[in-house]
Amino acid sequence: MGENVNARRIAKNTILLYLRMILVMGISIYMARVVLNVLGVKDYGVYSVVAGAVAFLGFLNNAMTMATQRFLNVELGKKEGGNIRRVFNMSLNIHIIVGVIIIVLAETVGVWLINNALNIPPDRMTAANWSFQFVVGMTFTSIVQVPYNSALFAYEKMGVYAYLSIFDVCLKLMLTLLLAHFAYDKLILYSFLMFAVHVLLLALYSGYVSLKFPECRFSFLWDGSLFKKLAGFLGWNVCGQMAMVLTTQGVNMIANVFYGVIINAAIEITNQVNGAISMFVNNFQTSFRPQIMKSYASEQYDDMRRLTYKASKFSFFLLYMISVPLMLNIDYILKVWLETVPDYSATFCRLIIWYSYFEAIGMPLVMVVMATGRNRNYQIFVSLAISLNLILSWLFLYLGCSPEWVFYIKIAISFIVIIVRLYFAESQAKVGYKSFIRQSLLPILKIVIITQPFYFLCFNYINKIGLAEKISITLIYIVFILSVVWYVGFTHGEKILVKKIIIEKIKRK
Repeated sequence: MGENVNARRIAKNTILLYLRMILVMGISIYMARVVLNVLGVKDYGVYSVVAGAVAFLGFLNNAMTMATQRFLNVELGKKEGGNIRRVFNMSLNIHIIVGVIIIVLAETVGVWLINNALNIPPDRMTAANWSFQFVVGMTFTSIVQVPYNSALFAYEKMGVYAYLSIFDVCLKLMLTLLLAHFAYDKLILYSFLMFAVHVLLLALYSGYVSLKFPECRFSFLWDGSLFKKLAGFLGWNVCGQMAMVLTTQGVNMIANVFYGVIINAAIEITNQVNGAISMFVNNFQTSFRPQIMKSYASEQYDDMRRLTYKASKFSFFLLYMISVPLMLNIDYILKVWLETVPDYSATFCRLIIWYSYFEAIGMPLVMVVMATGRNRNYQIFVSLAISLNLILSWLFLYLGCSPEWVFYIKIAISFIVIIVRLYFAESQAKVGYKSFIRQSLLPILKIVIITQPFYFLCFNYINKIGLAEKISITLIYIVFILSVVWYVGFTHGEKILVKKIIIEKIKRK
């Protein structure tokens, strides 16, 4: 019964997050064009440069969200709810401290960069400085908002998060459209309005969480031992995220040295494609994360392992069903989207999708390691493995290999990273590697073996036919993949559970 309830909750949260993602992506894509038209190319470029001066710090949000949610989930999983009030307030204190540190860095190093290092037109320097101040304010409010977002995820209130996210982008779009009717400096006004929206969202998130969950209301308290534990966990998470960001940027620079800016353009297109498809599986895994962490905290280890195996397998299935039709038609899609397609873009896109498969399979193992609270050694080993991308990419390109080898190396290292993650999940949370292989990897391997021959058959044929035939073949292939996943990938119990969830949804309508 408990498994059915958890499955329904995960299904409901996944649907809500998908609806949010589709609406937010659609509005954001349209808003990018509106902002460009309202600000003009020159001011749009200035805003991008100014925002980029602190955007690098954005990786902090991912690390801090995972850390805060982990501790809240663990407290919720304990008997009688644990000490959520103390954990939440100490998390909030740490985020305020981090936010203040970033303000200090921004007002010293950042201001110097804006006025001395960055190439900003002299006549827009005043506007750029004002815009920078508002961007710094947005960064601070985003960091302080993290504990409130984490509380929503920990309590599995995905609907509230989805609605507020949609309200956020709709309000930004409305204000941007109104901006065209004001005579005041549009860059300054746009930056101020975006800052005002951030402040309003922080008020809404904090207000809802404080009213709905009294234990998550801010109060002045300090716990030195808890601060040390939270800061240590957060610090190692930040180090891991930083290693990934630095490695990604480093590989881009290495590719630039050997093959020039054309390769960087192809890599940027590839990253956008990867980011779009990854959002689908990330939303799905976000629904699993609270359940995995709560199961560990409440010592329901069998449930935790079962959820981990399912999350890994289902994440791959979901990504595979979305991405294989995309890979099949990537040449046509890129031509329609970009008109002028940089060399290597299609090849890079196919390779980055294979990398995403390994990430989708391994991320539930990360959730298990995070649930244990012992992340120092894990982050060290994973960071070292990821950093091999830099060394090997430089070596292979130096030896004259083609640019595709950057992605071959990335895929190979992602496989090594799965092994590292599985080792720590097994040693720290008893996620058996044999069970993981049997319940997650073998079903995945069967799906790939059965469907890939048909993929290569279609791939050699699809670029030679018209649009109507492309659509027909793609739809047939999607049905084929869905059938194979249903009959080969799902167990008998999983089929029954999916049918129950679908029937309940239909009856409610």
